[in-house]
Amino acid sequence: MGREILKAVPGVREVSAISGKWDLLVKLVIEEGFDVGQLVNEKLAAVPGIRRTKTQVAYFVYNPDDVFF
Repeated sequence: MGREILKAVPGVREVSAISGKWDLLVKLVIEEGFDVGQLVNEKLAAVPGIRRTKTQVAYFVYNPDDVFF
């Protein structure tokens, strides 16, 4: 299913198999102002085998050199 997601959904950077409540973690990188809800609901959810999704938005990437503790 990971390959199907990579082909069908623009902006996908990574698809990882994970343990726990969910089976896959999909990392999307989208342009500012783009509707992430539309992308998830119209593209990702349409991939055969996808039954549910949960969206988490990450706003910043921290560089290890910037962490002082």
